[in-house]
Amino acid sequence: MTQALHTRREDGKGMESKEQTTRKRFTSELTWTATGTPGVEKKLLVAGNEASIHEVSILRLESGARLPSLHEGWGIEVVVLEGSWQLPEGILEENGYSRRPPGEAGAGSTATGCTLYVRSGPFAEDDQELVHSQAGEEPWFAGYGNLRVKSLHSMGGEGTALVHWPAGERFIPHQHWGGEEILVLSGTFRDEHGTYPKGTWIQSPHLSAHHPFVEEETVIFVKTGHLPTPLNKATVE
Repeated sequence: MTQALHTRREDGKGMESKEQTTRKRFTSELTWTATGTPGVEKKLLVAGNEASIHEVSILRLESGARLPSLHEGWGIEVVVLEGSWQLPEGILEENGYSRRPPGEAGAGSTATGCTLYVRSGPFAEDDQELVHSQAGEEPWFAGYGNLRVKSLHSMGGEGTALVHWPAGERFIPHQHWGGEEILVLSGTFRDEHGTYPKGTWIQSPHLSAHHPFVEEETVIFVKTGHLPTPLNKATVE
């Protein structure tokens, strides 16, 4: 949604074609399952049972619960979907974001209960930044057209942000170098491939293309440039 977040063509022409292997999960339709950690259930989006693969899930924590243990050397990224999550840096509420490198990933608890979007997995050795961003305290910046963007983290070609779409906004046709991952936090996100209401998770591969738009005010969490490319097939998912 900004140049840092997308490789794109203004007119949609000349974009390299690639077979789509996009993953889509309508999380409202998934069943909560036990995690083995007291007071914590999850909806699994991507399994992370290998050292080089990230796990992506929605976690629901009861009051007083803590996150399940991670694989050794893993960090996490978290977006608060409901409730509040207490961290050493302060309390995160709805749409708050935390990026916690290995050694810091196990911190956090909830006094009220909460629902979290969690990406866990290995972090690059040169990208160990800890980020704590409360949604209501960080500024929005102008993006393309009438979009507003709240940058959360960036490193090399990877970017993570919240993006606010006003009603009726239409973006340009574009491709994703290094892929794109979206979680719809409010409203309904759309493109020529489908309609994605609140809670929909979409992971699109390297060089995937679309022409997104909205009809109603919408906020998405978006991560780009983090999926495998021909130049870096070892990039984690």
